[in-house]
Amino acid sequence: MNKKKMIPLLALAAVVVVLATALLLLQNTGDSGEAAAGVPLCDFDSAAVTTLRYRDASGEEPEEVSLTRTDGTWTLDSDPELPIDQSKAETIAENLAGLTAVRELGEDADVDSMGFEEPTYEFELTAGEDSWNLTVGGKNAMTNTWYVRKSEEGPVYTVSLSDLSGLCKTTRQLYAAQEITDLTVEDVTVMTVKVGKDTLRFEQQDGTWALTDDPGYTLDQSAVKKMASTICDLTTRWTVTRPGEDTDYGLDAPNAIVTLVGPTDSVQCFFGNVDPGDDSLCYLRVSGQQDVVYEVDVETLSAFAYDKDSLKGATPETAEADVIAEAPVGGADDFADAQ
Repeated sequence: MNKKKMIPLLALAAVVVVLATALLLLQNTGDSGEAAAGVPLCDFDSAAVTTLRYRDASGEEPEEVSLTRTDGTWTLDSDPELPIDQSKAETIAENLAGLTAVRELGEDADVDSMGFEEPTYEFELTAGEDSWNLTVGGKNAMTNTWYVRKSEEGPVYTVSLSDLSGLCKTTRQLYAAQEITDLTVEDVTVMTVKVGKDTLRFEQQDGTWALTDDPGYTLDQSAVKKMASTICDLTTRWTVTRPGEDTDYGLDAPNAIVTLVGPTDSVQCFFGNVDPGDDSLCYLRVSGQQDVVYEVDVETLSAFAYDKDSLKGATPETAEADVIAEAPVGGADDFADAQ
């Protein structure tokens, strides 16, 4: 090959080598002395894990969560009565027990610059008498990894951002939504709705609703069914156990009281104030659970925003009159054609 042609090719090859070297250095900033990749970080089988604790300092207000598993069921240590989404707790334990490092850094890595003085996350797993800890420092934006270490004097590893993403669930995110009742709409025989000073009592027979004190009154069946369905299908967004005495939940003078009665079961719901911290939620107490206050969607209240007059349904005569009123101006023949 001509020497003049080889010079540009050699120059190009040199540029490629320089760029590749630079990229490698960038990827390993603070990661000098790279060792074997794919290092398992935990020796536990997730099924053996008995406690799970973590601290999330990534937000403005750090949160600590401590969970214990007994006979296969996870409970929150600070509030054992709070229902926990078992699948979410299991996922956290499984992901931590199966966590694998991208690489182990060498002894000459600059640990002081990796954020361990103020950790982003801290995890602890316990299996019987054995425990495992993981401290998560800062992140390497170039390689999309976290710096982690299992002990203060131990080696530093890098873990993919995606492997730790979403593991630190807040207590609310761990909460398992609760159904208020096992009743279905078809089960309900009697429904009482009290809003303000007005109380309406309905009875259902063969799928048709009627007012107890005025059984001949023509009701909007869909609106009444919506009331019953709202309670039958209601799930909670959050549970406040052992509510504080100074907290005003508005349950001494509820906005609405709804009672459903079935053949063998009944439920009574008291809707209180709107949550001052989130106007999309309102407080709810259920009969038989005096020490528990729930948060539910405030939209549920709109199902009960009716009085007797607004529940008036269309009679056959009224419906026919409405159709005639909409008849075309062209006369009876044109109206007949329009049908």
